[in-house]
Amino acid sequence: MPLRILQELPYLDVYYDYTNEWIYAEWRGEITFERAQEGGEVVLQLVQLEHATKLLNDNSQVTGMWLEAPEWRQMNVFPRLHTAGLSYVAWVYSPDLYSRFSVDRAISAVNQPVALPFEDMQMAKNWLRLV
Repeated sequence: MPLRILQELPYLDVYYDYTNEWIYAEWRGEITFERAQEGGEVVLQLVQLEHATKLLNDNSQVTGMWLEAPEWRQMNVFPRLHTAGLSYVAWVYSPDLYSRFSVDRAISAVNQPVALPFEDMQMAKNWLRLV
């Protein structure tokens, strides 16, 4: 997939995938509340800039996640992403159980954009291509 790097942070790289016409966010390491906030703002800005309707949110390299971040995402990030035009989020789970719990909490109460968790990258990509 031809990717163009949009933003590089120590814990997050964000790309535009030209083949699939979506934003690809690759998170890694320990995601603190501050990192979740900063990274969420970065993704939001890039969704707006690229007029993206789909996001592939890859947590497969995340080793831990701050447990308070889900509520912040529900109340702050997801509504703003939807307002910016994002319709679908495919969220690839981390192998870390607490991170999975955090993802499940974050998307459980979200209606828009439509967000689904996936065990592996290929399943996430397949779903995102179909919607």
